[in-house]
Amino acid sequence: METALDKLVELLIKNYPKKVLLDDGSEVMFRPLRKDDGKSLAEFFRNLPLKDRVCLKEDVSDPMVIENWIWNLDYDNVLPIVATHDDRIVGDATLHFSPIGWTKHQGEIRITTDVNYRVKGLGTRLTQDVIHIAQELGLEQISLEISPELQEAFLLCQKLGFKQEAVLKGFIMDLEGKETDLVLMIKHLNA
Repeated sequence: METALDKLVELLIKNYPKKVLLDDGSEVMFRPLRKDDGKSLAEFFRNLPLKDRVCLKEDVSDPMVIENWIWNLDYDNVLPIVATHDDRIVGDATLHFSPIGWTKHQGEIRITTDVNYRVKGLGTRLTQDVIHIAQELGLEQISLEISPELQEAFLLCQKLGFKQEAVLKGFIMDLEGKETDLVLMIKHLNA
C-alpha cells in the first residue's frame, strides 16, 4: 500500500527539477529546497524589501531561522520549492500539510518572490506548482494567510481562485510593533 510519503517522493522525482518559462521569456528552475541551500536562502530573504519581510510569519532576517529550516528539512510536513536563476534563489514556496489528524485534507501555502521577478509571473507559476502538488497529494483545500498590505499578492491569489474567508483584525504584529489585519484565503481543490 502506497503511503503519503511514497506518493510525495514519487511526485518529487517525477516533477523536479524543471525549467519554467516566465512571461518575459527568461527561464527559472523549480526544485525542492536542499540542505546546501542555506546561504542562498538567507541571501534571498535578506534582499526582500522590509515591507515584505515584516509580513512573513518568521523573522527571516535572523540567520537562526534559516538555519533551523535547513537543519529540520522534513518533506513529510513541509515541502519547500525554490525557484532559481543562475544558481541564485529568486522564489520560495512552501506547502505545509499533515498526513494525519483533523486537518489531513488541508494544506497551507506560503509564497515569496524576488521583487525583480514579480512582473514576470514567477509568483503565479510557483503558486500553480504548489496547487498542483497539493492536488496530487489528495488535499481538498489549501489556505494562505496574507496581510492586506500586500495588495498585489492578494489580487494574484484571487486570480488563482482563492476566496477571502476571514479577516482577523489586528492579528499581525510586524517587526516594528505595528498591528495590522490578517486575511485568511482558501481555495477548494475539488470544486
